[in-house]
Amino acid sequence: MSEEGLRESNRQGGSDIDSAARLVDLTQVPAVPWAWVDEHVYAAIRGCSVKVLQNERRLNIGCPFRRINGTMIRYKFGDITAFMESQPGGGGGAEARNHLRRGAGRPRKSVT
Repeated sequence: MSEEGLRESNRQGGSDIDSAARLVDLTQVPAVPWAWVDEHVYAAIRGCSVKVLQNERRLNIGCPFRRINGTMIRYKFGDITAFMESQPGGGGGAEARNHLRRGAGRPRKSVT
């Protein structure tokens, strides 16, 4: 393979342009529950990478999706909002818990 061929494709065989992070304008996404969006838009909504979504699909966890023509992945916007609302919120409780600590490490052997 020539040097030019190496620059045009990445290790998986796709082009470098395809493997670059795709900028998504979320203002263009319709806010209706029946709209279908691709995995790049869903990743931008969740604030994660497309690879995370691919791993979730492989493990059969995460938001429901539809495979079209065997290759295209689409998520329904209503399913995305329902999935996001079903996830637990972070941040812990209102009060900080002070756990009783005995000290760092294992207790010493008593010398008698």
